[in-house]
Amino acid sequence: MSDGKGSILFVCTGNVCRSPYLEWGLRAALESAGGPVIRLTSAGVAPLLGHPMSSYLLERLRTRGIDASEFTARALTEGMVARADVVLTASREHRALIVRQMPSAATRTFTVLQFARLLRYRRASASGAADLPALVTLAQQARGLAGASTEHDDIEDPWMHSRRVYSRSAGKMDEVLEEILEHLVSR
Repeated sequence: MSDGKGSILFVCTGNVCRSPYLEWGLRAALESAGGPVIRLTSAGVAPLLGHPMSSYLLERLRTRGIDASEFTARALTEGMVARADVVLTASREHRALIVRQMPSAATRTFTVLQFARLLRYRRASASGAADLPALVTLAQQARGLAGASTEHDDIEDPWMHSRRVYSRSAGKMDEVLEEILEHLVSR
Protein backbone atom coordinates (compact mmCIF):
# COMPACT_ATOMS: atom_id res chain seq x y z
CA MET A 1 0.00 0.00 0.00
CA SER A 2 0.95 3.65 -0.25
CA ASP A 3 2.90 5.86 2.14
CA GLY A 4 -0.21 7.41 3.70
CA LYS A 5 -0.84 10.07 1.07
CA GLY A 6 -2.87 7.65 -0.97
CA SER A 7 -2.16 6.20 -4.36
CA ILE A 8 -4.15 5.49 -7.49
CA LEU A 9 -3.01 3.23 -10.29
CA PHE A 10 -4.83 3.72 -13.61
CA VAL A 11 -4.75 0.77 -16.03
CA CYS A 12 -5.68 0.36 -19.69
CA THR A 13 -4.37 -1.70 -22.58
CA GLY A 14 -1.43 0.09 -24.24
CA ASN A 15 -0.86 2.83 -21.62
CA VAL A 16 -0.87 5.46 -24.36
CA CYS A 17 -4.48 6.71 -24.26
CA ARG A 18 -6.90 6.20 -21.40
CA SER A 19 -4.75 5.45 -18.35
CA PRO A 20 -2.15 8.19 -18.90
CA TYR A 21 -4.87 10.72 -19.73
CA LEU A 22 -6.61 9.86 -16.47
CA GLU A 23 -3.32 10.00 -14.54
CA TRP A 24 -2.18 13.38 -15.88
CA GLY A 25 -5.68 14.87 -15.90
CA LEU A 26 -6.33 14.03 -12.25
CA ARG A 27 -2.85 15.18 -11.19
CA ALA A 28 -3.40 18.60 -12.77
CA ALA A 29 -6.94 18.88 -11.39
CA LEU A 30 -5.79 18.07 -7.85
CA GLU A 31 -2.95 20.58 -8.06
CA SER A 32 -5.23 23.28 -9.47
CA ALA A 33 -7.89 22.71 -6.81
CA GLY A 34 -5.41 22.53 -3.94
CA GLY A 35 -6.42 18.93 -3.36
CA PRO A 36 -4.64 16.25 -1.41
CA VAL A 37 -1.28 14.88 -2.50
CA ILE A 38 -2.02 11.51 -4.06
CA ARG A 39 0.56 9.39 -5.83
CA LEU A 40 -0.79 8.81 -9.34
CA THR A 41 0.59 6.38 -11.86
CA SER A 42 -0.57 4.39 -14.86
CA ALA A 43 0.36 1.24 -16.73
CA GLY A 44 -0.84 -1.03 -19.50
CA VAL A 45 -1.69 -4.71 -19.62
CA ALA A 46 -0.26 -4.86 -23.18
CA PRO A 47 1.79 -1.66 -23.23
CA LEU A 48 3.41 0.07 -26.14
CA LEU A 49 6.57 0.33 -24.06
CA GLY A 50 8.37 3.64 -24.28
CA HIS A 51 5.76 5.26 -26.53
CA PRO A 52 4.39 8.71 -25.69
CA MET A 53 0.75 9.38 -24.99
CA SER A 54 -1.42 9.56 -28.11
CA SER A 55 -0.92 12.89 -29.87
CA TYR A 56 -4.63 13.75 -29.80
CA LEU A 57 -4.82 13.31 -26.02
CA LEU A 58 -1.49 15.09 -25.47
CA GLU A 59 -2.86 18.06 -27.40
CA ARG A 60 -6.14 17.98 -25.49
CA LEU A 61 -4.22 18.15 -22.21
CA ARG A 62 -1.91 20.86 -23.60
CA THR A 63 -4.90 23.11 -24.36
CA ARG A 64 -5.62 23.00 -20.62
CA GLY A 65 -2.04 23.89 -19.73
CA ILE A 66 -0.95 20.33 -18.94
CA ASP A 67 2.37 19.25 -20.44
CA ALA A 68 2.49 15.45 -20.46
CA SER A 69 5.19 15.25 -23.13
CA GLU A 70 7.57 13.44 -20.75
CA PHE A 71 5.17 10.50 -20.38
CA THR A 72 6.19 7.10 -21.76
CA ALA A 73 4.17 3.89 -21.63
CA ARG A 74 5.03 1.22 -19.09
CA ALA A 75 3.93 -2.31 -18.28
CA LEU A 76 1.65 -3.22 -15.42
CA THR A 77 3.42 -5.22 -12.70
CA GLU A 78 2.15 -7.05 -9.65
CA GLY A 79 4.23 -4.68 -7.52
CA MET A 80 2.37 -1.68 -8.91
CA VAL A 81 -0.95 -3.29 -8.05
CA ALA A 82 0.27 -4.28 -4.58
CA ARG A 83 1.43 -0.72 -3.79
CA ALA A 84 -1.75 1.02 -4.95
CA ASP A 85 -4.51 1.98 -2.53
CA VAL A 86 -6.95 1.71 -5.41
CA VAL A 87 -6.61 0.39 -8.97
CA LEU A 88 -8.89 2.11 -11.49
CA THR A 89 -9.17 0.45 -14.87
CA ALA A 90 -10.51 1.71 -18.18
CA SER A 91 -12.70 -1.37 -18.67
CA ARG A 92 -14.18 -4.42 -16.99
CA GLU A 93 -11.79 -6.56 -19.05
CA HIS A 94 -8.78 -4.88 -17.41
CA ARG A 95 -10.31 -5.27 -13.96
CA ALA A 96 -10.99 -8.98 -14.56
CA LEU A 97 -7.41 -9.56 -15.73
CA ILE A 98 -5.96 -7.92 -12.62
CA VAL A 99 -8.27 -9.79 -10.26
CA ARG A 100 -7.50 -13.13 -11.94
CA GLN A 101 -3.76 -12.52 -11.56
CA MET A 102 -3.96 -10.97 -8.07
CA PRO A 103 -7.13 -12.03 -6.25
CA SER A 104 -6.00 -10.06 -3.19
CA ALA A 105 -6.56 -6.84 -5.18
CA ALA A 106 -10.22 -7.58 -5.94
CA THR A 107 -11.71 -5.38 -3.22
CA ARG A 108 -9.72 -2.31 -4.26
CA THR A 109 -9.91 -2.68 -8.04
CA PHE A 110 -12.72 -0.97 -9.95
CA THR A 111 -13.28 0.42 -13.38
CA VAL A 112 -12.89 4.19 -13.08
CA LEU A 113 -16.54 4.69 -14.12
CA GLN A 114 -17.71 2.07 -11.62
CA PHE A 115 -15.71 3.79 -8.84
CA ALA A 116 -17.38 7.13 -9.59
CA ARG A 117 -20.81 5.45 -9.80
CA LEU A 118 -20.29 3.79 -6.42
CA LEU A 119 -19.18 7.08 -4.86
CA ARG A 120 -22.50 8.65 -5.88
CA TYR A 121 -24.02 6.65 -3.03
CA ARG A 122 -21.81 8.68 -0.70
CA ARG A 123 -23.54 11.92 -1.64
CA ALA A 124 -26.70 10.84 0.13
CA SER A 125 -24.92 10.26 3.43
CA ALA A 126 -21.96 12.64 3.52
CA SER A 127 -20.75 15.94 2.22
CA GLY A 128 -17.36 17.53 1.77
CA ALA A 129 -14.11 15.95 0.83
CA ALA A 130 -12.85 12.60 2.03
CA ASP A 131 -9.39 11.09 1.90
CA LEU A 132 -8.67 8.41 -0.66
CA PRO A 133 -8.72 5.42 1.74
CA ALA A 134 -12.14 6.53 3.01
CA LEU A 135 -13.44 6.79 -0.54
CA VAL A 136 -12.17 3.30 -1.35
CA THR A 137 -13.99 1.97 1.73
CA LEU A 138 -17.19 3.76 0.69
CA ALA A 139 -16.95 2.32 -2.82
CA GLN A 140 -16.40 -1.16 -1.40
CA GLN A 141 -19.46 -0.78 0.82
CA ALA A 142 -21.62 0.49 -2.05
CA ARG A 143 -20.51 -2.26 -4.44
CA GLY A 144 -23.29 -4.61 -3.34
CA LEU A 145 -25.95 -1.90 -3.47
CA ALA A 146 -25.19 -0.40 -6.86
CA GLY A 147 -25.78 -3.43 -9.03
CA ALA A 148 -23.46 -5.38 -11.24
CA SER A 149 -20.91 -3.70 -13.45
CA THR A 150 -22.06 -3.34 -17.05
CA GLU A 151 -20.68 -2.11 -20.36
CA HIS A 152 -21.59 1.38 -19.13
CA ASP A 153 -18.61 1.06 -16.76
CA ASP A 154 -16.17 0.81 -19.70
CA ILE A 155 -14.40 3.76 -21.34
CA GLU A 156 -14.19 3.23 -25.09
CA ASP A 157 -10.64 2.59 -26.36
CA PRO A 158 -9.84 5.30 -28.91
CA TRP A 159 -6.50 3.80 -30.06
CA MET A 160 -6.25 3.89 -33.87
CA HIS A 161 -9.78 5.27 -34.25
CA SER A 162 -11.12 8.58 -35.52
CA ARG A 163 -10.79 11.94 -33.77
CA ARG A 164 -14.49 11.63 -32.98
CA VAL A 165 -13.85 8.47 -30.96
CA TYR A 166 -10.89 10.13 -29.20
CA SER A 167 -13.07 13.12 -28.39
CA ARG A 168 -15.90 10.94 -27.07
CA SER A 169 -13.51 8.89 -24.93
CA ALA A 170 -11.72 12.00 -23.59
CA GLY A 171 -15.05 13.65 -22.80
CA LYS A 172 -16.09 10.64 -20.73
CA MET A 173 -12.73 10.67 -18.93
CA ASP A 174 -13.02 14.40 -18.20
CA GLU A 175 -16.47 13.83 -16.70
CA VAL A 176 -15.34 11.00 -14.45
CA LEU A 177 -12.24 12.88 -13.30
CA GLU A 178 -14.40 15.86 -12.33
CA GLU A 179 -16.70 13.57 -10.39
CA ILE A 180 -13.82 11.92 -8.50
CA LEU A 181 -12.28 15.33 -7.82
CA GLU A 182 -15.54 16.46 -6.18
CA HIS A 183 -15.12 13.68 -3.60
CA LEU A 184 -11.48 14.53 -2.87
CA VAL A 185 -11.67 18.32 -2.67
CA SER A 186 -14.04 20.56 -0.72
CA ARG A 187 -15.42 23.35 -2.86
